[in-house]
Amino acid sequence: MRSLLLFCLFAFLCGALAKNKRDDKVKIAVYYESLCPDSKNFITTQLAPVWRELRGLVKVKLVPYGKSTHDKVNGKWQFTCHHGPDECYGNKVQSCILKDRSLQDTEKMELIICLMGQSRPDKSLDTCLEEVKRQPESSKLKQCADGEQGDNLLAAYGDKSDSLQRPLSFVPTIVINEKFDQAIQDEAYTNLKAVVCRLSPNKSSNC
Repeated sequence: MRSLLLFCLFAFLCGALAKNKRDDKVKIAVYYESLCPDSKNFITTQLAPVWRELRGLVKVKLVPYGKSTHDKVNGKWQFTCHHGPDECYGNKVQSCILKDRSLQDTEKMELIICLMGQSRPDKSLDTCLEEVKRQPESSKLKQCADGEQGDNLLAAYGDKSDSLQRPLSFVPTIVINEKFDQAIQDEAYTNLKAVVCRLSPNKSSNC
């Protein structure tokens, strides 16, 4: 009986330590649009270097929807996107990437960063797949974006975005540690690294 209690206590402590280890990362949620210049700027100049230099300190969630709207008409999702139909398609492509089970998290992030660095993210999937050496995924991801799966994924991201604010007042909206703060949003947009280094309980030489 005593051995069983000791085992349970050990398991509880291990679980608590593992949870604390997971929770000590700075959580960064980015609500953005695929063709939004401000979104492209933030992801390529702020999020990308922070994710690459401070990967062990951050946990990133991307929500490619922005100021879009979605409604179901005759059983089919209809979307209206801030920068037009091409942005809807670009958002679907990125939704399909983020939910793809065969891509590693690192590959997903590098693909999004690459796409957002292109002049036309909605038309640059093959270019970016080549960059991460995952060209064979092209037809599957395009089929996803062109079909019902892409519609459902984008609608789900729309629900997440709407639960934060409908419509978003600014794109990208940056939420740190699951709580929106306008002052932190303003700072993060121009100096995300400073925000992460200040809020992280773990210190990095890159800070």
